[in-house]
Amino acid sequence: MNILSLGEKIKKLRKEKNMTLKELAGDRITAAQISHIERDKSHTSYELLEYLSEKLDVNIEYLLETKEMQSKKITDNLILQSEIFIKCNELDKAKNQIMQVEKICKDYNLTENNGKCNYLVATINLKKENHSEAISNFEKALYFFIKNNDKKNIFRCYLNIGNIYQEEAFYKGAISHFNFAEEVLIDSGIENAEIYKELYSKMAKCYMKIDDPQNALEYIEKINTIDKQNDTKEEVELIILKANTLLSAGKYEESKDCFKRALETIEKEENKTDLANIYLTISDIYRDMGDTEKVLEYSHMVYDIKKSDEDECMMNGLFKIIEAYIDSEKYELARKYCKLALVSSIKYKNKFNEYRSLKLYSDMYKKQEEVTPAIEYLSKCIKIISELEDGKTLANLYIDLGQLYSGISKEKELEYYQKGVFMYRNLEII
Repeated sequence: MNILSLGEKIKKLRKEKNMTLKELAGDRITAAQISHIERDKSHTSYELLEYLSEKLDVNIEYLLETKEMQSKKITDNLILQSEIFIKCNELDKAKNQIMQVEKICKDYNLTENNGKCNYLVATINLKKENHSEAISNFEKALYFFIKNNDKKNIFRCYLNIGNIYQEEAFYKGAISHFNFAEEVLIDSGIENAEIYKELYSKMAKCYMKIDDPQNALEYIEKINTIDKQNDTKEEVELIILKANTLLSAGKYEESKDCFKRALETIEKEENKTDLANIYLTISDIYRDMGDTEKVLEYSHMVYDIKKSDEDECMMNGLFKIIEAYIDSEKYELARKYCKLALVSSIKYKNKFNEYRSLKLYSDMYKKQEEVTPAIEYLSKCIKIISELEDGKTLANLYIDLGQLYSGISKEKELEYYQKGVFMYRNLEII
């Protein structure tokens, strides 16, 4: 990992080969001249470097590499290794290595890699939930990325800072940074529809949180516009048509490139989870606005996209559908989807989703003022949550059960209220 001058490299190689100055000099040069070169006291010609590389059995490119070039290669590799440490959650090891890399970057003015180091330190702080430190490091990284006009990483910094502000409920700060991110995307000419949709869904949600539905709807409309412009099936058909035309004309390489593009487009579409998560966000926004029809529209889109996967994303879509049908008092449809959610939860042995399904049954019967089945389902929820040892949820369920007994049994009502309050006190909620 040592960064060596030309003279240091020649001396190191000569020593490794147990050669004297005279042996390396041969008939081409004097031993004294070699000594001067090794101490970086004199310059060498390209022809002399060719001679030395041959004698030392080394590639001339190695001798020609400046300290700056070496430092760039070394730091590139160490940064990649640090990223692996972070991916493997070896955060302290990554941070220690990045500190070494930063010193090399500072010594050799490697602004690009200095930016990457600060970005990785920010990522480590983000994983450790040190949000203020993460923001500080993202801002330092921005300085270097802006200096190098690295638009991709400038975008990533603004997006990450926006995400942190959104998580901390500082929605105006989040919007400001998401706007910066959007400007960088547009300026850089990036045409990745999924990136835009993810960004716009975040902006829409932030606008809803600051009670600005007009701007929220504007960004939702932008997402809808992107969806209309990106009909994957139609796009693939056009690419394949072009590929077949080129194939018929004997332009095999161009045809192959088109077929590869078509395949990449199809494979991109197969990653449905990102799109489904965006629709879940939009569904949440419409729920906050009280627009049940739109909640159902986007929740059904999530379910349709993910029903073949039967994963957590699909379940979240299902639960939103059920809640919307309960809100709009369409109980038969709510029961239909509740049954689907419960069957899927039991099939995959997901006890928490089983609880969520049963709780929705209870909520539905409570809203219909059918207290007995509401109590029955809530009791099943309590049994599951007790097994999962989720204290806060269990306390809430006891309070809910006490409310259900309020018109039936004062004794039971008081019993479950006391259980709930006792748990709240143990959890230091009250």
